Amino acid sequence: MRDTICALGLVLMMGCGSGNSLTTDSGGDAASGALTLSGKLVAGAQTSAAKRSSVQSALTAEGDPLVGYQLYCVTFATPPTAASGTADATGQVTLDLDALGVAFGCFVLDADGNGVATLIFTSGAQQGQTITLTGDTDLGSITVDLNNGVAQTVVTSTGTLTGSSGLPCPLGAWVIDVPRDDCDLMAKATTWFVRTDTGDLKVSFTLGPVQLAGTGGLCGNVSQVDIPVTEDGDTLTFSFPDNPVGCPSRMRTLVANPNADCTEIAITSSVGPCMACADGQCGCEEGTETCTGNFTATRE
Repeated sequence: MRDTICALGLVLMMGCGSGNSLTTDSGGDAASGALTLSGKLVAGAQTSAAKRSSVQSALTAEGDPLVGYQLYCVTFATPPTAASGTADATGQVTLDLDALGVAFGCFVLDADGNGVATLIFTSGAQQGQTITLTGDTDLGSITVDLNNGVAQTVVTSTGTLTGSSGLPCPLGAWVIDVPRDDCDLMAKATTWFVRTDTGDLKVSFTLGPVQLAGTGGLCGNVSQVDIPVTEDGDTLTFSFPDNPVGCPSRMRTLVANPNADCTEIAITSSVGPCMACADGQCGCEEGTETCTGNFTATRE
């Protein structure tokens, strides 16, 4: 996962269930009722542009049930509500969430409660992390790429994925288009803010399509999950290891400021220690430089 996390860091440095419908009503009000979500958590590779990765965690094989892992979902309502379910011996998981007609998103947690993947919903050619459901839904097989922090499920019902417009600031998905020379002409970096039922603000990053490490050039998404956010007025600050495998001491810190009408977020990114900042190069544990960059994210 080392190379893919570095790719995510470089982007931040560059200004660097069937039978139920999905709605486009993002909704910021309290949930109006409960719905039941079910699915099967299995280890697997992502599918992107008809390409499939062959890399898996050393502890799991493709198709193995993720026994004891949790599906954790939280609404974007005010106040938020959350629920989780634990996978049984077959990977099957069920949870009841007060989210009828209200936008929500989901993470996959390991048996210790640590975030390991962001759930991405696919509907036709669309992908997103925020949905609204009108009734109980079976999500089917939820494929969890443990190497790259991404879980995926295909929503076969009609309708579209929910946008973030109208959600309480800064909740929802914020995106920046990133020109690339691999996989596609344009990748999308998504910053996803959610407030838990205990009131804590968390953020995740997803970037793709990019080349996945160790796959010989195959493409997919990479993500870092469930990062705590410190709030100081309208300023949001969060940090995470820039390269936790190859250089665990090197931290990336982002400072985010939404604009007055919450349609854009200005983000300043800094990473260090680095040997040099030129051309996005950053060594490990030998330098003293702090490298910075700025970019603007817009609501998805």
